[in-house]
Amino acid sequence: MYILLVLVFLFVDQISVSNARLVEQETTWVDLGKLRNCKDREHKSVNRLRGKFWVLQNFVRADHGQMSCSSNVTYTTHADYRYLDNLVPLLERWRSPLSLALYAPGTDWEPTIESILWLLQCDAGRDLVRGLTSFHIYFQVGHTPRVVLRAETILARKLDCSGRPPYEGTVGRRTYRSQKDLDYPVNTGRNIAREAALTHFVLASDIELYPTPGLVPKFFTMLGRHSDGFAAKHLPVPVPVPVPVVYVLRIFEVESNATMPSDKLQLQEMLWSSQAVPFHMNICPHCHKGPKLEEWINASVSDELNVFHKGIRMGRENRWEPIFIGSTTDPPYDERLSWEAMSDKMTQAYAMCALGYEFHILDNAFLVHKPGIKPGLDNPERHDLALRTESVIRSRFFREMRIIYGSRDGCLP
Repeated sequence: MYILLVLVFLFVDQISVSNARLVEQETTWVDLGKLRNCKDREHKSVNRLRGKFWVLQNFVRADHGQMSCSSNVTYTTHADYRYLDNLVPLLERWRSPLSLALYAPGTDWEPTIESILWLLQCDAGRDLVRGLTSFHIYFQVGHTPRVVLRAETILARKLDCSGRPPYEGTVGRRTYRSQKDLDYPVNTGRNIAREAALTHFVLASDIELYPTPGLVPKFFTMLGRHSDGFAAKHLPVPVPVPVPVVYVLRIFEVESNATMPSDKLQLQEMLWSSQAVPFHMNICPHCHKGPKLEEWINASVSDELNVFHKGIRMGRENRWEPIFIGSTTDPPYDERLSWEAMSDKMTQAYAMCALGYEFHILDNAFLVHKPGIKPGLDNPERHDLALRTESVIRSRFFREMRIIYGSRDGCLP
């Protein structure tokens, strides 16, 4: 019988955030070093050709340095420079390692670099950025920036911090990507960020989705409380592994003038007063509802993190696209799919269904989108593209998924 210990690394609010170092605290122990496929990775910078993309992995490395694969959870995400206003608010709630893939083709390189430098030198949250964020940059081979200087040369520059952040007020700006009519390669960014994570556990999410504070230590404490079930699902042979598991976070949107809820009690009050709604309620409600949403919303609240429900992506939930704490060994995202065409997580969701994954929905923790409730999709061209993409997924990609991952009754793309 395995003796289980959980090692949790936390940020101590009392220490100087200027160091933003991962600090070991006294807590419950579980030996995550025995995790299946948990292998320590070197925290180094690598330039590599990845399919049709150049990837500058760890172009800027977080100051946390090398860490054990079992020591934390990494938030893995993607963006272009126009969305970097989300980074500091996200880190203020996350306070654990973050792996960020930035898409910067052609002349989008310059504002991307300026934005990174601003965050590292000028932003009030720069210590969190330096301590926690590893930046990766990627672009197509045919859209390589004219000049790509070494990171050491770029980071030696000193910015004038008296102006505005380069990413402020740029969401509608005409970028190189829009000038060249390039689709946003969302899944390439997701995979790059996840592949670069140093930890076994990752929360693969979007940069505009903010988690409840204190999620990581509560997650490890939960694993410690349920160590028997954890062992059965995550430890190597000879311990049997009945099913693979991921841990789902519900997602919500709040009014543009609302304060972000920091716990479920605040979220409940906002939902009941219509200041908050389930994510994409006006765009694709079945994509994120998942099982027992109403029961989850109305369930009693506690300070502990628990598994509220064990769901599967079958039957009424066969269109569910949850965001979850998983691992670097989960099926990758299909890089043929783009953000514009939507359905970009559907093939991964099918693969996980075919492989028999259980989706353990967490209570007392959630994700909140950057304030502002999204209206319905009012873009006929994108709607038509989404329908065509879904047809291709079903007619061609689905056959490929069955060959690679097998099939299971009830699993649909």
